[in-house]
Amino acid sequence: MAATWTSTATTPRRWRLDADKNAIGVFGLSFYQNNTDKLRVATMGGVVPSAETVASGDYPVSRPLYFYVKKAHIGVIPGLKEYIEFFVSNDMAGPDGPLAAYGLVSDPALADTQAMVAAETPMGPLE
Repeated sequence: MAATWTSTATTPRRWRLDADKNAIGVFGLSFYQNNTDKLRVATMGGVVPSAETVASGDYPVSRPLYFYVKKAHIGVIPGLKEYIEFFVSNDMAGPDGPLAAYGLVSDPALADTQAMVAAETPMGPLE
């Protein structure tokens, strides 16, 4: 996401953007959402970044968070499956969970991911 900073800044990143009125910054959705009063966002193909446009795939400049687990370790490393289930639970990864509070956009197919984790179904690369 690219945006231009337009007011006095308090963090080093903000200060660097504020120091040059023609500066372009690239950062995550959360930073933008917390600074909408100070930033002008660059749209991509006319699409404004938001949790909704990222989740739907309409905003093309986003990336998924990958969480890798070796299947052979499930049942061998105590608590691993429970940790994975917790990480993809609604309480953690849902739209009102703490990951969302840190700026991650909840996966619209989270229920499918949860079912695959519960069934220990290996997940292949996204296409």
